[in-house]
Amino acid sequence: MAKPRVKHYLINEKYEDPGIVIEIDSIGEYILFDVGNIRRLDRHLVRKITKVFITHTHMDHFIGFDHLLRNKIGKEHTVELFGISPLADNVHCKLQGYTWNLVEYEPRLVFRLKQYNEGLFETFSYDIKRKFAKDFIKEEKVETDTIYENQFYRVRFAVLDHKIPVMGYSFEYKDRLLLKKDAVSGLPLQGREIGLFKQFLEDESNKGRKFKIKDREYSWEELREKYSYIQKGIKISYITDVVFSQENVKKIVNLVKGSDVLYCESVFLSKDKEQASKVYHLTTDQTAYIAKEAGVKKLVVFHFSRRYGNGRDEILEEIKNLFPDVE
Repeated sequence: MAKPRVKHYLINEKYEDPGIVIEIDSIGEYILFDVGNIRRLDRHLVRKITKVFITHTHMDHFIGFDHLLRNKIGKEHTVELFGISPLADNVHCKLQGYTWNLVEYEPRLVFRLKQYNEGLFETFSYDIKRKFAKDFIKEEKVETDTIYENQFYRVRFAVLDHKIPVMGYSFEYKDRLLLKKDAVSGLPLQGREIGLFKQFLEDESNKGRKFKIKDREYSWEELREKYSYIQKGIKISYITDVVFSQENVKKIVNLVKGSDVLYCESVFLSKDKEQASKVYHLTTDQTAYIAKEAGVKKLVVFHFSRRYGNGRDEILEEIKNLFPDVE
C-alpha cells in the first residue's frame, strides 16, 4: 500500500546550515529538525511550524530561532521545542534579548520546551504574557528513548558526542489501519457506527472477538481482512555533528536502524579523517559505514565543508562508491 503523505527535505544547500523540514498536511503538523538559517523557508510555512527538535545550540543549528520567533509573533500559538540541556537557558537568553513592554496587546504565544538533562526530562514554559519568563513546569525520569509521541508518530533520540552532548533524532510515522472505502460503503453502518467499527479493527486485543452488524456477528479476523488494510509508516532519521567513535556508531545504528531515509552529515572527504576527528565530524566513508550498518534504504548527506569549494561534488561521488542510494 502507499506510504503516508509525509514530505521531508533539507532546508538549505548541502554546504550551508543543517536542518530538515517534515510536513504532514493531513494532520496539520509542520516540524523542524534544527533551526539554523531558515530564511529560505516560506513565511507561511514558518508560521505553521508546531514543533522544533534541536540537536544542540551551536550557531549554525540555532541562529534561526530569532527568525522563527519573529514570524510567530501576532498569532495565538504554542510551539513545542525539544533538545538537550542547556537548551532551556539558551532559549531564555534569546527571548530576554528583546523588550516586551507592549505584550498585553499581543495574542498569546507560548514556547513549551522539553529538554534531556542527565537522565531527566525537564519541561519549561515561556509565555509572552509573562514577558517570556522561564517557568519550570515539571521534571520526570527518562524511561525510554522517546522524547515525543502522539497517535500518529513518535520521535526517538540518542545522546551523542560532539565534544559536547548533542541529540540525534529519528522520526517514526506509525503504521495506520485504514478502511477500504468501497467495501465499507456496502455495510449498514453510518456516522459514529463507522468510527466504532474502525476502533474495533484497530485494537489487536480484539482478535477472536465478534462485532455485531445488524443481526449478524462477524469475527475480528474476517472483518479486518475484508474491510481494512495497513498503511505502512515511514522512518526518517537525522544525525549531524558527531565524531566517529565506537560509542557514537553503536548509538546511531540503534537509533536509525531500518530508516527509509537517513539524513546524515558528511563533512569531510575520507582523506581528511584527522581533521574530522579534531572537530568531531564525519567523513564520507564513515557516513557510508553507518548507513550500511544500520540498513537504511536511502541516505541524504549534507553539512559539506566549505574547504572543498567548487569540488563539493567529490564528497557525493565518494559516498556513492560506498553507498549507492545517496543524494
